[in-house]
Amino acid sequence: MARVARIETPVVEPVADGNIIRQYAIEKASWVWHPALRGDEEAVLKFTNAFELPSDAEIVVHVSADQRYELSLDGELVSRGPDRCDLLHWSFASYRLGLPAGRHTLEALVWYHARGAPYAQITYRGGFIFAAEGPLEGVLDTGRGAWKVSRVRGWSTDEALKGVWTATGPSYTADARELFGPGEEPVEPAVVLGPLESDIYGQARAGWRLYPSRLPDLLFRSAPGARPGRVRAVVEGPADRPLSEADCRSNAIPAWQALIEGRAPVEVPPETTVSVLWDLEDYHCGYERAVVSGGEGAKLSIEWAESLFEPSPQGPPREKGDRNAILGKVFFGYGDRLLADGGERRELRPLWWRSGRYIRITVATRERPLRIDELGIVESRYPVENEGEFRCSDPSVEAIIPLAVRGMQMCSHETFVDCPYYEQLLYVGDSRLEMLTTHAMTADDRLVKRCIELFDWSRWRTGFVAERYPSSPYQLSLTFSTIWILQVRDYALWRADRAFVAERLVGVRCLLENFRRLLREDGLLGPLPGWSFMDWVPGWENGYPPDGRQGVSSSINLLFAYALLAAAELEDAFGERSLAARDRDLARRVGKAVLDKFWCEERSLVADDLARSRFSEHAQVLALLSDILPGDRRERCLEALLSAGDLARGTVYFSFYLFETLYNFGRGDLILEKLGFWKDLLAKGFKTPVEAPEPSRSDCHAWGSHPLFHMHASLAGVRPAAPGFSEVLVAPSPGGLAWLQTRLPHPRGEIRTRMEFPADGSCKASVSLPEGVRGVFSWKGRRKRLAPGKETSLRMP
Repeated sequence: MARVARIETPVVEPVADGNIIRQYAIEKASWVWHPALRGDEEAVLKFTNAFELPSDAEIVVHVSADQRYELSLDGELVSRGPDRCDLLHWSFASYRLGLPAGRHTLEALVWYHARGAPYAQITYRGGFIFAAEGPLEGVLDTGRGAWKVSRVRGWSTDEALKGVWTATGPSYTADARELFGPGEEPVEPAVVLGPLESDIYGQARAGWRLYPSRLPDLLFRSAPGARPGRVRAVVEGPADRPLSEADCRSNAIPAWQALIEGRAPVEVPPETTVSVLWDLEDYHCGYERAVVSGGEGAKLSIEWAESLFEPSPQGPPREKGDRNAILGKVFFGYGDRLLADGGERRELRPLWWRSGRYIRITVATRERPLRIDELGIVESRYPVENEGEFRCSDPSVEAIIPLAVRGMQMCSHETFVDCPYYEQLLYVGDSRLEMLTTHAMTADDRLVKRCIELFDWSRWRTGFVAERYPSSPYQLSLTFSTIWILQVRDYALWRADRAFVAERLVGVRCLLENFRRLLREDGLLGPLPGWSFMDWVPGWENGYPPDGRQGVSSSINLLFAYALLAAAELEDAFGERSLAARDRDLARRVGKAVLDKFWCEERSLVADDLARSRFSEHAQVLALLSDILPGDRRERCLEALLSAGDLARGTVYFSFYLFETLYNFGRGDLILEKLGFWKDLLAKGFKTPVEAPEPSRSDCHAWGSHPLFHMHASLAGVRPAAPGFSEVLVAPSPGGLAWLQTRLPHPRGEIRTRMEFPADGSCKASVSLPEGVRGVFSWKGRRKRLAPGKETSLRMP
């Protein structure tokens, strides 16, 4: 049996030479396609290469495609990809194959969507490329080896979810009558793009500029428990109505339960329509898999939903209520279909993964019965697990952790995604919170780095970081552009990777120069290009803060000042004192202009607008985080922030920045109080955090996983005190917790803490640091040093 191992191909510098000279072994092969198809036509193709080895061999291979591929060796899956990217950094994956002597077959299923492609899918044209290093180059390289290609007929696409905006891509119909019928005729592939040769004049070729993927393979396995959950209802006949008690007590439920548990098949009689509601009892991302026999002409649909909905008389339903409840509710979702051809053990697995908690299986038979032999889920996500630990005296706080972890897992794929059900797009504001939460979960920073660099590459079009990337169409938000600077600063603090940060620092400087061009004569930013999103506050226009679209917004300017301070930290870390001073000086000037124009002395608050008629939590939080308030204004502003009854309050996303502010003032008690929102989610049956307060569109939005970060970084107070996490600050703000215990991943190992907080206000603690890492413990203004590489016990009054 062949051995397969994912390996990393080092990035060749300078990247700017891509497509000018050949930089990678894969570039000696040629991009190929079907000779009878244009590169912009809807197509599913199968490329095959059968070859003979006289003796055992170990080879390194590289593979990519546009848009997607699945590569198999002797019938076993090797690779799925490519990682989502842009044309200037088109991903390819590398593997080491251990092949025994004998005959082998490489097969690649490659598909191209001409319409309905996911928003996150950038494309040039249909293409496939494969290369081998060493003596098998001539046998296995596309354009040189004996690759055959055939068109796979039987796949068609449709809009994913009618009436509701989604960007995840199409729904699929697999017609077994064509998929398994006659008519496949292999032909020689056509060469799309020849190999790159040295160009001494610096002229770049058009098309894909290849760039090695540095991510691991995503999970592709049977879901935990193989077939999770339970059948909640079976409906005889049309199912687009509210579920009744009779549906939930159907005598057919045990038979369908046996099917999902793998104990017995189910046979649906002729001329029958039946719908089955499968509750996975957790949120899942994956490919549904069904194996069916017989039933010529039958249709099997498998649709996904995050929750069931309350009936709506007009338009798509919105209200969901208790996520555990199904009685009286309707199913509204999307998925895929299989048209049976009557053959034995026909398998449906769609070309892209789905997500949600509930699955509806609908079978409509014709003259012959359909037997469903197997039904399950192939899980797909980034392989991240919670390697950290947080325990405390309040079990209701600990109960939030599985919700936050599951939200992170479901929103971690080839990039972080804002939500797996509706968009599957990488946004700056969302992913900053996801990155920090990832640092609290694992030492694996590959996905974090991938997303930071993707945003850096997005500057090519406007000079500003795109709001989301990769994305077609392009979307711009300068508020999110500023947050990318915070991402880079965060990474510089939490991970020891100076070379990576140095590459990004070039982009930070360019970004700030573009912002400086937008400053008005009064020192403030006015209306900005793109969508200046701040938060989904009820009463705000499409996420804009007051006057954020056409006027001057205090929150937007304060966010800019906050980013300037983060940029200054980065410049200090790289010894650029003059640049750091320049950034701090501009932050000070912007802050002063904000105070001059927006400070309301009577209320001790920063107004949202120049008329000083509207006020929000956002302006106060950003004023406090950007440290623009002198003297006693700082304490007065915090008091007003907490007590004013008419402030526009932040929702799930912006609560991260509120928590940061509360931590800076030692108000862990208020962080614990605010966690009540997440406790209520658990009581309402949520398995992952929501996008916004009810009625929430998305039931899975990982920006709502940030309480896991704040458990470690705020309640326990474990944070970097120097770049690269080379020094640690432990400054707990436990609120009313009597004790807590943590384990936090660190670039050199892990940080362990045990803390007790007696009623007398003292603190008894034990802290263990990795080798070579210094630290300080801070409690109520007192500080004690922590020894590197060993456990330090202390008691502070």
